[in-house]
Amino acid sequence: MSLFVESSDVLPLVDLEIGFPIGSLQDPEGREGLAQLAGHLARRGPRGMSQRRFEDRLASLGARLSVEVSMRSTRFRATVLRRHVEPLLELLAQVVWRPALRGADFAKLKRQTSSVLTARLDDDQTLGAVRFRQVLFGAHPYGRSLTGSATSLRRIGLDDVRRFYRRHLGRGGFFVGIAGDVDEAEARRWVSRHLPKRSRSARRPAAVRPTRARRGRRVVIVDKPERSQTQLFIGTLGARTRDPELFPLIVSNTAFGGTFSGPLMQEVRGVRGWSYGAYSRLLHSAQREAWYMWTAPSAEYSADCAALQLDLLERWVARGIKSKELTFARRYLINGHCFDRDTPSKRMEARLDVELLGIPKRYIDDHDRLIAGVTRKSANDATSARISSRDVTIVVVATADEVAPAFESLPGVESLEIVPFDDL
Repeated sequence: MSLFVESSDVLPLVDLEIGFPIGSLQDPEGREGLAQLAGHLARRGPRGMSQRRFEDRLASLGARLSVEVSMRSTRFRATVLRRHVEPLLELLAQVVWRPALRGADFAKLKRQTSSVLTARLDDDQTLGAVRFRQVLFGAHPYGRSLTGSATSLRRIGLDDVRRFYRRHLGRGGFFVGIAGDVDEAEARRWVSRHLPKRSRSARRPAAVRPTRARRGRRVVIVDKPERSQTQLFIGTLGARTRDPELFPLIVSNTAFGGTFSGPLMQEVRGVRGWSYGAYSRLLHSAQREAWYMWTAPSAEYSADCAALQLDLLERWVARGIKSKELTFARRYLINGHCFDRDTPSKRMEARLDVELLGIPKRYIDDHDRLIAGVTRKSANDATSARISSRDVTIVVVATADEVAPAFESLPGVESLEIVPFDDL
């Protein structure tokens, strides 16, 4: 166990976090969604305390408690007034290491998760985002949905959840963050009194195999009836967290499609008015993650918008960004970074990210210097080295009959597939 403390006496509040380097990457194949179910079921309370009594106890302390499960981590987060820190920490320890994991709660949670999956079918943007990752990554674990699918949900039983929790969380190494109205000596006393005292090594998740780009331009139409507006995702592989090209690529992507003034937004919305939003996003992880553009054009202009974006992508990869775009992007990222560290809780989260997500500490400590050091040449070299304009995945949520011929005619498209919107 490692403890990270960020002190501030501005408010009499304390944020607590217990984090494990375990997430949906540990889901067994065919049982996607297991890690999220395990974390959310633990949130229902410890052994010997009904969920209702547990919630009443939280309310009596004036505390908030949440569990966040991501691809690479599970985090139990709580906020409470300083005077109630120790009672909450004692309760939190029971939730994490003595969770009830009751059958009745599990049945209710599965019903709620099933409703979330059903509601997802009504959200075209989420449909497109989920399918985009599935197509881009294929059978790779990065292509899995955090919530799983209706099929995987049916396969998960209470015994699966209990085994997963016992193996990965109940016996695993963990990290603790405490932020707010506390000093480090106090935090260490609290932790020593209420959290497990035996030594727990922070077991790292198993290595993830490299991601591979699929060759050529491929179109997948998520067929949904009566779509007057479409959701369009166009992308390819981007960068790894420890990629030496990461910061130059962050700056280049910000200049291209990360702000309202970038060429992607200006050409799509400003000049043509085809989509209210037009942004590009660069993700990173242990292996190469996704880089993608998102727009929401009308069905009438969807293929034209895709063609424009492909053209902008080709120009960006071939010509890079301009000097004035570089200057603006660096200033934008440095000025905005202050909002990522303006509270003790955010600073504590950043320190935990180093441990839980494998982010180099210098990315946090030297962020502004790393951004300021990006040159036009390094940004453009990184773009041409990491972003492919040839190996591109195009996913559009639309009524297939209305858009398929136009998308099939896009430059360089080698294949087009139509899939039902409810086949996720």
